[in-house]
Amino acid sequence: MRFDYKTQVLVVGAGSAGVAAAIAAARNGAETMLIERSGFVGGISSTLPWLGYHDQEYRQVVKGLGQEFIDDLIDANQAVAPCYDPKCGSTFSLNFHYWKILAMRKLTSAGVNVLLHALYVDTVREGDRLAGVIIETKSGRQKIEAEVIIDCSGDGDVAARGGVSWEKGRTKDGLVQAPTLVFSFSNIDRAELVEACKNPDLNYREWLEPYPEIRKKFVAQLDTLPSFVFGGFASLIEKARAQDGIEFPQSRVVGVKLHKEDEFMVVMTRVLGLDPTDARSLSDSYVKLYEQVEQIMVFFREWVPGFREAELKEIAPILGIRESRRIMGDYLLNKEDVMAGRRFDDGVSMGGYHIDIHRPSGSWVESYNVKTYSIPIRSLIARDVDNLLMAGKCISATHEAIASTRVIPICIGQGQAVGTAAAIAVAAKKSVRDVSVPGLQDRLIEQGAELGQSLGEPNYEAIDRFGQLPHVEDESTSGEGDEVTQGAWLEKKSL
Repeated sequence: MRFDYKTQVLVVGAGSAGVAAAIAAARNGAETMLIERSGFVGGISSTLPWLGYHDQEYRQVVKGLGQEFIDDLIDANQAVAPCYDPKCGSTFSLNFHYWKILAMRKLTSAGVNVLLHALYVDTVREGDRLAGVIIETKSGRQKIEAEVIIDCSGDGDVAARGGVSWEKGRTKDGLVQAPTLVFSFSNIDRAELVEACKNPDLNYREWLEPYPEIRKKFVAQLDTLPSFVFGGFASLIEKARAQDGIEFPQSRVVGVKLHKEDEFMVVMTRVLGLDPTDARSLSDSYVKLYEQVEQIMVFFREWVPGFREAELKEIAPILGIRESRRIMGDYLLNKEDVMAGRRFDDGVSMGGYHIDIHRPSGSWVESYNVKTYSIPIRSLIARDVDNLLMAGKCISATHEAIASTRVIPICIGQGQAVGTAAAIAVAAKKSVRDVSVPGLQDRLIEQGAELGQSLGEPNYEAIDRFGQLPHVEDESTSGEGDEVTQGAWLEKKSL
């Protein structure tokens, strides 16, 4: 078969995981190519704030490239330092459009061959290895040959079409987490919004309701925090439904106060029963979601303090899909690993974000606090083939575990790990499985990654200032219904 392109490492998908993987592979000496179906790099990371740099003890669990991105964005005056949060660890608010510029600059500076508007079509498999992929571009159908492929497609496309085992959704019915199309407001009144958060009747951050001392500590920081996570005000939605007949996809006001004084991001649209691998399902979902945006805008202006003069600033160009296919690897990371804070001997990145399941049916979310855990390289190596790695929301993890590992900073850490592993493999002419794990870990630590070596003690100063949630089994709002209202797809298969 004739190939139009040949490269040592091929990364499919330029979200946060793919960007990090490509930069890491190239910086570690591999000829690297990155393909992306959109006309920009960054994916979902270029549409919303990044949650989860820190664990629930306020320790930074993602460093390396993740820290480099923070530093460069702050140096360019395009972001503020991560702000602590007792539930999410931290939130990092940035100029999403400048991140696209920075990410592209870093890719090209590292020597990555970036090919945009390249739609992945199929996988070329030869025996126990994947020889390459087929893409469609404005130049027509083309083939790319690679020694190592990294699937950062988010949907596990390369693996699925290459005959690699995968699963999708929760075990009982195959439903994936509800997705969200985010949008942002400008011209909000920050002071009025913060005063409303201090009103106990509106129940801001209801996760903190059972812990009044923690709530008191955190709310006391809102006057000076440049960015903070928003959740609650359920009573306003109930009143709007009863008085104005407004329909809502969510039962709470959810969003993030961005670091710009007058900007707020809304994270409230949702669609149930989506199959993210089906074009008709995706298209039908977008129709519903755009209608929801206008309904939610009306609600904010009429009911939420600080939004009377708010203006629609932007709707994200892509839907935020929280879960799709999960590629089966040499190890399946599970809920117990994450909640217990398991540290694996072959751990190559870390996470500490709570298990945050946006219910596939019903409403609101299901959440479990976690202890800081490591992600083993075995969960980033695809089962049954010799040269496929993965990073992002398609790694080898259960429905529950992926709800923690899927957030942007943790995906960046995974990307740096697999990009580095791929470069070591091609340099040594080895299978990715034969790469020395201690050698890989040493290389990652040399390049600033956090593998537990410098995590240290809990950040007691931050705990005293912001409060700390206890490590409990279940903090879900389980009293709400879990019925399916928009159809369901059940898939769990090996192709």
